[in-house]
Amino acid sequence: MKIWPLRVLTQVVESGSLQAAANALHRTAPALSLTLSKLEDDVGFAILDRSGYRLQLTAEGQQFLRHAYELLRQHDRLNSVVAQLRDGAEPQLHVGYDYSCNPDLLLPAVHQIQQAFPVTEVLIAGHSQLQALQHVREGRVELALTPWLPTFQQMADFESLRLGEFQLVVVMARRLVEQHGMPTSRNALSEIPHLLPKELNMGISPEQIYRLSGSSRLRVNDAHTMVQFLRAGVGWGVIPRDLVRQSLVKGELVEVDIPGFLDHIHAEIHLVKLASTQLGPAGTLLWESFVAQEHHC
Repeated sequence: MKIWPLRVLTQVVESGSLQAAANALHRTAPALSLTLSKLEDDVGFAILDRSGYRLQLTAEGQQFLRHAYELLRQHDRLNSVVAQLRDGAEPQLHVGYDYSCNPDLLLPAVHQIQQAFPVTEVLIAGHSQLQALQHVREGRVELALTPWLPTFQQMADFESLRLGEFQLVVVMARRLVEQHGMPTSRNALSEIPHLLPKELNMGISPEQIYRLSGSSRLRVNDAHTMVQFLRAGVGWGVIPRDLVRQSLVKGELVEVDIPGFLDHIHAEIHLVKLASTQLGPAGTLLWESFVAQEHHC
């Protein structure tokens, strides 16, 4: 079934007459009448009742019109998809983020992509242990939201945008404070079980970062598991503030402030891609939205 007769039918119904529809479609009224008669011949039943002064839909015609509208909407959507793909919109955009970063940072840009490039399927995946950055390096994702240290630039030809500070805090469950007291020194921390991540990608060892030995240790492989275990009172740990903000407000976790303990750690949150990556329109929109934020700041 061709699309044009359906457009003629819907225009006639919406305009209220053949002449008004002919004016809107830049055709003659007899030409439209012929098109509708041919459509009725094709479907095998009367769509319009021509017995009165004005054209009216038959009962069959009302049902037919409802499905015709849906077919036309699908046809218009398909034309939009074809146009966007022809103009270079990417079928898929792969974005990664590290579990230690708040994915809410991506939401405004994702909403823009949905409006501007509905043909592009955005695939967002969370990763642990700096794997999101590893996936950028391997070309498995185009963009990634990740913690960033200047030394990472040695790993590949990255291009990155700074989105904010990556603030780490030392926390422990209130029950541990009640059991051990509030630690005020590195030595006091070493007497309490330590919850920490496994060795991170990029060859980073947590022991080299925190420079603390002697405590009983439990290792987990992602930040969300670490938060759950911290709440359970398994041990103290170093965690991004964003991930435990609500737990600190509720009093489930307590921040441990030991002067100088984290002063040597200065990390940021970056949006990262390979400098050689040629982003499509949707990826460019996501990237440029953060460029605009950076310039605004």
